[in-house]
Amino acid sequence: MSREAITPLALAVVIAASLSATAIAQPLTPPAPRETLKPAVKHLPRKPAAKPAKPAAPLPPEAPAQAAGAKPAVEPDLAFGAYQRGYYLTALSLATKRAEENNDPQAMTLLGEIYANGFGVDRDDKKAAEWYRLAADRGDREAMFALALFRLAGRGGPANRDEATKLMAAAAKLGQISAAYDLGLLYLEGQMFPQDFARAADLFRIAAQAGSPEAQYALGTL
Repeated sequence: MSREAITPLALAVVIAASLSATAIAQPLTPPAPRETLKPAVKHLPRKPAAKPAKPAAPLPPEAPAQAAGAKPAVEPDLAFGAYQRGYYLTALSLATKRAEENNDPQAMTLLGEIYANGFGVDRDDKKAAEWYRLAADRGDREAMFALALFRLAGRGGPANRDEATKLMAAAAKLGQISAAYDLGLLYLEGQMFPQDFARAADLFRIAAQAGSPEAQYALGTL
């Protein structure tokens, strides 16, 4: 086709086709990305892992059970318990058995008390003095003091002041409060013994240290 043959209409058609081809050849611009929506519910923070529990403290070992048939460390004094409750015949029986089988000085002293006071039996000063003597020879201070009073009063035998003094002094040395206090009174009065204030004060001091309020008062007055 010659240049002259191209009409204005044909030129318009060619220009339009050229514009369409140019538009198709250019890449399309992608649309702008939409804003991402934030989740409506926020994630809760995780709880820290629980610490491992401490191991339980070991239980204390149980006390070993007492072996069957084993005797307790300190046996109850059944004879004296019966005596305190007024069951004198029971006390007499139990104390006699202990005195004969075990040579028990405390049981012997208890027998002396029963016979000396006539508890459940006829009063018998001779038997009482015999039991007191057996217990005193084995070192029982209560029997020493009781026998000393017997020797002062002439019960169960003739009065013997020297023996009574020795028995009271021995009982006081072992901590028998009444023996120390009574012996101190005898030396203070000076009737049965020569008056001796220093000796009386020593005896009152022994009784006072053992807890006798009478001896504390007597010592304070000297």
